[in-house]
Amino acid sequence: MSPFEYTMVLISIILGLGITTILTGLAEHIRHSGLFKIYTPHLIWIALVFVLHVQEWWENYSLMSIAAWKLPLFLFILLYPINLYILAHLLFPSSRQAETDSKTYYLENYPKLFISAIILGILSIIHNLTISNWKISDQFPQAILLILLTGFLLSKTKNEKIHTIMSFILLVMMLMVLFFTRELYTLSA
Repeated sequence: MSPFEYTMVLISIILGLGITTILTGLAEHIRHSGLFKIYTPHLIWIALVFVLHVQEWWENYSLMSIAAWKLPLFLFILLYPINLYILAHLLFPSSRQAETDSKTYYLENYPKLFISAIILGILSIIHNLTISNWKISDQFPQAILLILLTGFLLSKTKNEKIHTIMSFILLVMMLMVLFFTRELYTLSA
């Protein structure tokens, strides 16, 4: 087993646990569809976090080029999947209550989601600059994301239309980044 394969085992386990959490939460949504009404921004966040898990697993293939793994580097790389796992748990209530709906849950917990997403953005920038050796000018999408999330978080709004617009903006940003950087997401031996 190579050092890359060895380190990817733990990263894959953490990402797998996050994906399991998302799929279980979604299954609970479906199972309790009469009790747990769907709220569009919440549903978009669920999709975003799922795609982020898959993107992180896919992106970690590029770490194969690291010849010698050191524990501090590995611990730093683990921070992103750990944060994703926590974010996956924040998406869903821990217990089902008859009166719980995803709108109420989302509006009560969106600051935690946004703080976790801000941490992901910061970790992404640090990773890109230090491990992937990207230029600071290549960090434009992450910088925009951080500005949007921080501004939105500081506004403390619970306006339903604004939350819906913001979640759609995040979704469009993710799709644009995936589309315009698709050459980065090609696996080859």
